[in-house]
Amino acid sequence: MKTVITLDDEKFGGNYYHAAHVEVIRGDKTRSAKYVDVDRLLEAMKNARNMDVFYRIGRLPQNYYDGTIRRESDMTISGHMLLTVSKQRIPLQFEETKYTIPFPALLFCFHIIHGRVCSTEVYALTGTQWNEKSVLYNYPYGNVNVQSHQVCWGSNSLPEITELRKLDVVCSLFYDSPCNNDYFTAERSVKWKTDNLRNVLEKLKEEEEFPEKLLVMSDRGNIGTMIKGIIKKEDRNGSI
Repeated sequence: MKTVITLDDEKFGGNYYHAAHVEVIRGDKTRSAKYVDVDRLLEAMKNARNMDVFYRIGRLPQNYYDGTIRRESDMTISGHMLLTVSKQRIPLQFEETKYTIPFPALLFCFHIIHGRVCSTEVYALTGTQWNEKSVLYNYPYGNVNVQSHQVCWGSNSLPEITELRKLDVVCSLFYDSPCNNDYFTAERSVKWKTDNLRNVLEKLKEEEEFPEKLLVMSDRGNIGTMIKGIIKKEDRNGSI
């Protein structure tokens, strides 16, 4: 659909600032047009612009830590969302072997455009309660680049995000995804010098909780730094 706005000084004898000619051209080539008071038109355009604003959501229940989102006209979601997942001991498929190992608490950062998850960053956290001063650590296992911190989703098909709870499904897909030595890096993923993730899993399979002393601090600072970066990015795009 295309909208053409013409300030028509001929129609109104030079007083073109009182009215505008608005013509809507639809995809099927049908048209409709009318004259609209300029002040009302400007107010309508201002209200339409507000639909482009990302809104800071703050902390919500069920692990939604923070984020900036907007609802698109197709009812999908765009924006950035931070989710925390508590430490847990669950199965992990490594190549042909299934281990049950401890995971540290994780922070997921999702970038979403029109319901499509465009990128996912994952960081490890320490402790059980987090705030903006909580330090971000490298994810200790495979499937996450230790430099960009982005997840390699492989052949996984991620759901369309029409509501926030769909991100829980994406988190579950992450934990369920098989991994190998791709992106596992000695002394960067964990402090140990081994370059084989299997060696790490063999040592950790008897542990009830992930030993947080093995975590390597990332280059991204803390949660507060990440949130400020997101807000600055959205603000640069004319939002918030």
